[in-house]
Amino acid sequence: MDLLSGYGSDSSSESPAPVANTILKMHAAPAPSISYRSQNNAPTPQSSKALVLVDQGENKLASNMQYAFSQQGPAPGPQVAPVKSGTFKQHNWNEGNVGAAGVYKKVMYDNATFDYHYDQYNSTGRTEAVDGSGLVNVGDGRQGVSRSTGVKRPGEMNDVPVGQQGGVEGKKKKKKKRKKGPHIASEEDLVGDDGQFGIFTKPSAAELALMEDSMTNVQTGEMHDYQLEKREEIREKEKAKKAQDEEADDDSNLDRMIERKLSHLLPPRMAPGATAPESSTTFHGASVRDYQGRSWLTPPAGTRPVDPSELSSYRCYVPTRCGGTIKNAHQKGVHCVRFFPDYGHLLLSAGLDGEVKCWDVARRKVMRVYKGHTAAVRDIAWSNDGSQFLSVSYDRWVRLWDSETGECLKTFTTRRVPYCVKFYPLDNNLFVVGQSDNRVVCYDVTKGTVVQEYNHHLAAVNTITFTEDAKKMVTTSDDKKVMVWEWDIGVPVKYISEPDMHSMPAVACHPEGEFMALQSMDNEVKVYAASNRYQLVRKKAFKGHQAAGFACELAFSISGKFLVGGDGNGKLWIWDWNTGRVLTKFNAHKKGPTRGVEWSPVDPCLVVTCGWDGEIKFWDNKK
Repeated sequence: MDLLSGYGSDSSSESPAPVANTILKMHAAPAPSISYRSQNNAPTPQSSKALVLVDQGENKLASNMQYAFSQQGPAPGPQVAPVKSGTFKQHNWNEGNVGAAGVYKKVMYDNATFDYHYDQYNSTGRTEAVDGSGLVNVGDGRQGVSRSTGVKRPGEMNDVPVGQQGGVEGKKKKKKKRKKGPHIASEEDLVGDDGQFGIFTKPSAAELALMEDSMTNVQTGEMHDYQLEKREEIREKEKAKKAQDEEADDDSNLDRMIERKLSHLLPPRMAPGATAPESSTTFHGASVRDYQGRSWLTPPAGTRPVDPSELSSYRCYVPTRCGGTIKNAHQKGVHCVRFFPDYGHLLLSAGLDGEVKCWDVARRKVMRVYKGHTAAVRDIAWSNDGSQFLSVSYDRWVRLWDSETGECLKTFTTRRVPYCVKFYPLDNNLFVVGQSDNRVVCYDVTKGTVVQEYNHHLAAVNTITFTEDAKKMVTTSDDKKVMVWEWDIGVPVKYISEPDMHSMPAVACHPEGEFMALQSMDNEVKVYAASNRYQLVRKKAFKGHQAAGFACELAFSISGKFLVGGDGNGKLWIWDWNTGRVLTKFNAHKKGPTRGVEWSPVDPCLVVTCGWDGEIKFWDNKK
């Protein structure tokens, strides 16, 4: 009992002994949770005196045997000889006596340090060296397997606690250890490798030499030849894996399912990494520059654009005859035509033969041919100043052309079929494309990449129309919906969908910007407000034509007084905008619909139409 009373002594006359450098071993089986305070729960003093085992001559802690535990039964640690009866009191645990694992000696610890290691050992089976060198395994003085690494190391405990090892092997190990005597683990066994290599075994000399030889000098950027080869090999594998993942992703996307339904109309899928075909151009005019050095794109002298403030007072006339025809304008049908912005002295045509041609309107003569598409051209669009134009085709490529030289400046693709294209009215460096994957994507010409996506439609996007001074964008789709978007915001601000609505594949905006006319597939032209709520104007409806099944375009006169459009029977229809009455109609094209319609931006009575018969016709009222 003297020792027990000494354990809790708070005598201040004794100076604390130096703490051992390293805790080498403790018993394998966690000791029961025993409070080291007095039985009457009195406050624990600042320092405690404990009876511990130290290696004779080394002064290192070998085992922190609890004194109270010795009063309760056999100890779980190593024994000199089996205990037949009684307790460990018969071993005479007194300071200075030699025990199974060393010499018993009293060592002073501060209370916080003792409790910390005690709690850590009870909860994890491991404790930390007193000198802070890192965690070390707690063993029982036997040859075993580390709980932390699973590697056999001298002096570490087995997975099965001592006293619970069954079978012949456990007994043999016990007898063998008893013959050799207790093993006192060295400092190198417990801390040496773990401090440098963590849980891994210390590498051999050959492995260390290989590691040093294969290390890269990060500061100088030096790499061995085999490292460079390996890096290139990894890059190639990553590139192939990325292409494979993209293809797999495409196969699972909704647009892939949609294109399967339209496989008889669309070309084959573009392979990842495919390059655009070569482009070429041919000039058919007299000269690229006139005697004054002006480009052939320059408008004729005396031609001026219409002032927007004079639109209401500008007088337009209904065409009365066909003023000219360009036969065989393209080897196949002509899909659409576009007048040169503001001046209208040139006309751009998109052919189903994959070519784009620019025509002189006054002389009805081709000026330049642009070749670069391998499939039919779906849509074309002039830039705001006419110096460039865009063409989109069923070959899945979008091309940016220089109007004067015919050079293809850039090509773009998302591997989807582009259906329509428009330049942003306030910036020539931005344009939008409606695609077969139900999206509208915005490209930046300077970067050559997609900078914004508008993705809420459920089918291919057919038209794009800018309203409210290009602050809003209206799109229509085969999903029979009309959506209004804030520019550069990928969420629609207006969603127009009614049970009785049909697909509207053609849209024309009124010159004054208040209304827009939409060609509906129920053989009727619907009118919607082009601002505020974008509601349907039910009082205005234009009927009489047969446009179901064909995306026949619409166009307004300069003043907005007349509305013109084609139909599936090849006719040209002209309506009065105010009353909705049919003013006149012409048999414009044979062998197909009147697909494209355009009203000249400067001529009050000039209308141009095109059809799948490969002809371009000019309609006016001049005799």
